[in-house]
Formats: sequence, structure tokens, C-alpha cells
Amino acid sequence: MNNAIAKRIAAFRKNNSKTQQQLADFLGVTKASVSKWETGQTYPDISLLPLLAAYFDTTIDYLLGYDAHLTLQDIQRLYASIQKEIIASPSDGLNHLRKLVKHYWSCDTLVFSMASLMMNQLTLLTQDDPQQQPLLLQEISDLLNHVYDNTADSELKQQIKIMLSTLLLNQGKAAEVLELVGKTVPPLVPPESIIAIAYHLLGDAEQADATFQAALYQYLTVILSLFSNYLIALDNDYSQFQETVDKADGFVALFEIAEFHPVIVLNLYLAEAVGYATYQQNTLAITMLEKFANLFVKTTFPLKLKGNHYFDKVDPWIEQLMLGGQMPRDTTLMQADLQQAVKNHPAFEGLKAEAAYQKIIKLIESHGE
Repeated sequence: MNNAIAKRIAAFRKNNSKTQQQLADFLGVTKASVSKWETGQTYPDISLLPLLAAYFDTTIDYLLGYDAHLTLQDIQRLYASIQKEIIASPSDGLNHLRKLVKHYWSCDTLVFSMASLMMNQLTLLTQDDPQQQPLLLQEISDLLNHVYDNTADSELKQQIKIMLSTLLLNQGKAAEVLELVGKTVPPLVPPESIIAIAYHLLGDAEQADATFQAALYQYLTVILSLFSNYLIALDNDYSQFQETVDKADGFVALFEIAEFHPVIVLNLYLAEAVGYATYQQNTLAITMLEKFANLFVKTTFPLKLKGNHYFDKVDPWIEQLMLGGQMPRDTTLMQADLQQAVKNHPAFEGLKAEAAYQKIIKLIESHGE
């Protein structure tokens, strides 16, 4: 029997100072029926559930012991668990994910996180049947649109727009991306300084410091991603490319970003190496790949987001993120993807005969063995 409904009927009745007889009279049943409900011997008739919920000012879901919304910690745990299942068995993991989504259909954060997980593991989910990719992309889009239509969270809506635009880009629908996110860069009006100053005026210097640090931490990673993407786009202006490399590398060194987010720095070094190779600057491409390899072998996988000696107050902020400190993709898969990118990127075809390149490949292949 469902003990949840039995316990909740009894608890609601007692908390409202009602007797079994008073509840029975309201519902038009016998006192014995109420007693049997509360001891778990029988269930209330389904037609009585709306009346019971109204009488106790609650929901039918809660009476039945069904909680449609999960805590942030629950979502973080489920994301990590389903991700491991997908890595071990993509089909089983996907089936479990779909069951979770159906069960918690009204929990916007859970549905969004599962759509994100499907998107981040799309390669694994379609490796045995690439023809499934369009169907999965549509499924992800449907989940995101469901959350967008139902959530009142403006920040979540913005994240969904970005994810939907990424899906459209993957399908080559550039014009639709511009319609969705706009054709010009919107003005950035960050609230973090206002929040931090408000804490400072309230005498909470610690929280003000933590707020500034979280903002800087987040914007640094965004800026570095912008540098990487910009470098990839700079395929016909070597002078601008070289200046951007210098500025990006200086940025990494200034804030010691490799200490707390090595993957984003590895992606930057890879973009720089690809650019140099594209411009047929093979010596510089090798130099950048050596920087990549040296950082790669120093990086311990799996990774979690964290601070460092400068960002010494960001850990509580990281833990309250939707995924906490875990990366959106499993970092051991990211490790393998980075290795494959160095080994198989078409831009490096002209480097493969060079001893220095072969040494780099051996070095990165040895990491994690």
C-alpha cells in the first residue's frame, strides 16, 4: 500500500485540529473509512482526491507522495548518474533519461538539464546509428521548447535560446539563429557590481568579495571562449590572428586560468595551433601544440570546476550552479576528444612527418594510460 497518502492524510488532519469524524462528514464517508486510509488498509476513492486536496489546501500530487520538483542537489546527482549510464551503455542511459523526463515533466530544471545532457552526449548517443541524430536533435528541441513555454525564469529562457541557436547552427540554419537571438550584440548590463555593492553597504564585505569573484570568474571563461571562437573565424587576416593570439595568451597568463579551468585553455591552444597550421606557419603551430601537450599531461582527469588562490571565494557559487562543479560533458570523454583533435585535425596533415609533431602525439597518448 502507498504509505505516503496514509501518513499525509493523518498529518494534515491532526495539524488542522480536525477529527476523523469531521473529515468523514465533509467527504460524505464513514469515520471507519478515514481510519482505514490513515492506517494504510485502503485508499480513498479517486473521486475524493480533489476534495481531500482542497480541504487541506494542498495538491493531489503531494497527497499521493509525488513530488514533481527536485532539489538542485537531486538534479546534480541525477545528471552525473545518467551521464555515467550513457557512457557505459548509450541506449540504456537514454531510456533511463526519458523515463526521468516523463516522471518529472513539470520540473523545468530537470527537463532542461536532461536536454542539455542529451546535447552534450549526442556523439555517443548516435555512434551506433548516425541516422538517429536528426530525431534526437528534434527531441532535444522539443524538450527545450517545452521548458521555455512553461518556465517563468528569465535566465533559464535565455539559456534555452542559446541552446536552441546551437542546435540550429548544427543544422546549418544560420538565418534562423539570427531571428532567434538577434542580429546585433545586445548591450551588456551585468547586475553583479550592484549586488556586490549592496552587500558592501550592508556591511557584508565577505559576500561582496565573493560576488565580485564569481562575476570575474564567469566572465573570464566567457571571454576566453570568445577568443577561441574568434581565432577559428580569423582565417583570412593573419595580422589580426597573431595579435589576437598574443592578447589571449597574455590574458591566460595574467589570471592563471590554466590553474582553475585547464580545458578552456587547452581549447584555446588548439585553436591557435589550427590557425597557425592553416596559415602554413608550421613552426609556430608545433610550438603551440607543445604548449597544449605540456598543459594536457599536467591536467588530471576527471575535472571539476574550482577556484584557485586568487578566486578563493567562488566554490560556494560553483556548488549552487545547476550542475555544481561538474562539467556539462564527462571530462574523460573531453580528454579523448582533445587527443583525437590533435591527432586527426585536417589542419595538421602537413605536420605529421615532423619528428616534433610525432613526439607530441606520443606524449598526449601516454597521458591517462
